[in-house]
Amino acid sequence: MSKTIPSISLAADPCDSATRSALYDQHSMALADAVPQIVWTANPDGALDYYNQHWIDYTGMSIEETTGWGWAPVLHPDDLQRCIDVWTNSYTTGELYEIEYRFKRASDGSYRWHLGRALPVRDQAGNIIKWFGTCTDIQEQKQALNDVENKVRERTAELASVNESLLAEIEQRKLLAQTQQRDALRLNEIITTQCQLTEAKLDLEAFFQLVVNRIDVLTGAAGSVIELVDGDEMIYRAGSGVAGPHVGLRLQRASSISGLCVKTQEVLHCVDSETDQRVDRVACQRIGVRSMVVAPLFHEGKAIGVLKAMSPRAHAFGAADMQTLQLMAGLIGSAIAHQTAFNEKEKLLSDLNAAVSVIAANERRIRTVIESAHDAFVAMSADGCITDWNRQAEETFGWTRQEAIGQQLESLIIPPRYRDAHVAGMDHFRLTGEGEKLNKRIQLHGLRKNGSEFPVELTINVIANSSDMQLCAFLHDITDRKRTEEGLLHLAQIDQLTELPNRRLFNDRLATAMGRARRAKKLMALIYLDIDHFKKINDSLGHGVGDALLKEFAARLKASVRVIDTVARLGGDEFVMLLEQLQEPADTSVITDKIMNSIRRDMVIDGHAMSITASLGGAFYSGEDLSPEELVALADEALYRAKQAGRNQSCWAPAPAAKN
Repeated sequence: MSKTIPSISLAADPCDSATRSALYDQHSMALADAVPQIVWTANPDGALDYYNQHWIDYTGMSIEETTGWGWAPVLHPDDLQRCIDVWTNSYTTGELYEIEYRFKRASDGSYRWHLGRALPVRDQAGNIIKWFGTCTDIQEQKQALNDVENKVRERTAELASVNESLLAEIEQRKLLAQTQQRDALRLNEIITTQCQLTEAKLDLEAFFQLVVNRIDVLTGAAGSVIELVDGDEMIYRAGSGVAGPHVGLRLQRASSISGLCVKTQEVLHCVDSETDQRVDRVACQRIGVRSMVVAPLFHEGKAIGVLKAMSPRAHAFGAADMQTLQLMAGLIGSAIAHQTAFNEKEKLLSDLNAAVSVIAANERRIRTVIESAHDAFVAMSADGCITDWNRQAEETFGWTRQEAIGQQLESLIIPPRYRDAHVAGMDHFRLTGEGEKLNKRIQLHGLRKNGSEFPVELTINVIANSSDMQLCAFLHDITDRKRTEEGLLHLAQIDQLTELPNRRLFNDRLATAMGRARRAKKLMALIYLDIDHFKKINDSLGHGVGDALLKEFAARLKASVRVIDTVARLGGDEFVMLLEQLQEPADTSVITDKIMNSIRRDMVIDGHAMSITASLGGAFYSGEDLSPEELVALADEALYRAKQAGRNQSCWAPAPAAKN
C-alpha cells in the first residue's frame, strides 16, 4: 500500500466549506500577504496560480510573470532541475512537497536558502483540486549551522596538532630511555666480562678464546679475532664466529689494517672493506668481511697485536663498539704479560669511570626531562608495582612520590569499576608479553587521591631487559579538552533559548526510540505542539516577551513528562515530544491532560498577565514499517487537524497501515 500523505481535505470535517472559500476569497489573500513567508498556490497540474505580496517584494517579479512555471528564472541554476523534479513528483503522485533550495532576492541580487513546503487540497472524492505552499527563508539557520561545524572542525584540528606534538615528545623520551638502557646493559656486560676474565684461571689460549667470544656478544659482531705480530706478518691466534675457521691465517703487516693499527697504536674503524684502501681486500673477501673495528694490544708499552671485531655488513659498528674493543684490548695486554701495569690499570679505570659518568649523565638528563615534563610519568614493574612517579604525576593525582612508589597501580589511580579489567590485562601481559593498549594513544578515566575521577590520555610503552620488564606511561589530564568538546557538542545539539534538544538531536533520538520500540515491541507516541496565536503575542508585545513565553512554555512541557521522555524545540513555537514505554494508547491521556492543564494555567511574562492555549497532534508507533519522516508526517497532519478544528485541543493520527 502507498504511504500516508498529509493533505488538506475539503470534506473531512464540519468546516470544509469555510476552508475552501478561505483559500480563494480576498480575505484569505490579505491574510497570506500578512504572513512573513512566501505563500503560493498551484493547480493540480503543478502550474502556480497565486503568490502573496511577499513573493513580489522578495523576487521583484509580478504574479503575471511567474504564473504557471514562470518562477524558474529566480532559482539558483544548480537547484533548478532538482526543484522541478521534486515538484513534478509531488503534484504527479500527491506526495508531500518539501525541499531546500536557493532563489534570488531582488533587493541585493543574492541567492538565499529557503525551505519550500506544499500540501495538496482534496475534494470530497479525494481528488487534488489545489496545492497550498510556503517558502521560508532559512539562510541564517544554515549559516549558523555551518559556522558551528567549522568551529568544531577547527578545534578538532588544533587538538590533533597538540596530540601529535605530545606523541613526538613521548617517542623522543622513549628513545632516550632505550639508549640509556642499551648503554647500561653494555656497561654491565663489559664489567661482568672483565670480572670473569680477571677471576678465571685459564691458560693464555683459553683466555684468548673467552675474550673473542665475549666480544661477539658485546658488539654484535659476526666474528672476532686476536692477531699477534710475528715478524712482518700478523697471525690469527684465536677466533670466533666467521673468523673461527681461519685461526692460523697469516697476513702481511704492510698491506693489512691490522699492521697499520700496530704501527699507529690507534683504534681503527673500517666502514666498508670494498672501498677502504687500508685493508687486504682479498683476505676480507676470503673471510666474508665488509666492516671491522681494530684495537691495538700493548705489552710493556709496545703494540704486539690487535683485537678485531668483524661483520659481513658495511657500517655495522659505532663509537660505542670502538670504546668496547679498546677496553677489552687493555685486558688482553694485561693477560699476555700475566700482570697489569699500574698505568694500564689507571687507564682502564679512567675509561670505566668515564663510561659510568656518561651513563650517569644520561640518567640525570632523562630524569630532568621526566621531572620537567608537562605530562605525568608513571612507571611500574610487570607485577603492577609503581617504580617511578614524577612531579607532574604528584600534581595530577595528588599522591607524593614517596606515597606512590611501591604501591600497586590499580589501587592508587584506577577507578574501582575498572580494576578487575586492569588486573586481567596485566595477567595477560605477564603470560604473553602482549597487551591491546600498549604503544597506542588511548583515553581512560583516572582516580585522584581525593576520590574524584577525570579523563586522561596516555601512551604505555614496555622497556625490557634481560631480567625484567618495566611499563612506562605518559599521562595527560584532558578535562579541559573534554569540557571544550562537550561545549561544542552542546552548541550543536541544544536550542539556546529553551535549553531543550534542537531538531538535530531530536531526529537522532526519534530514530533511536523507534528502534527500541521496534525491538522491544513497545508502544511509543510522537506529539507535535504549537502555541495558539503565538504570532499575535510576539507582534503585539515584542520578541522579548515572545522569547520569555517560549522559555516558560518549554519549562511547563518538561515538567509535565517523565524522565524517560524527550521534549524538543524544532523552531519558532514548534515543539515536539517523545513518550516511550507506553502500555496502551490510553496511557497518553494522563500525560496530555497534564500538559494541556499546565499550559492553560495563567502566567505572568515580563509583567504581562496572560493565558495561552496550545494545539496538539500526535501519532503512535509500535514497530510498524514506518520511517521517522513518515511518523513525523502523521503527527504533523494530526496537529494540522487540531488547528483546523478550532485549536486548544489535541488530535491523534489513526493507526498506520501496514506496508506490503
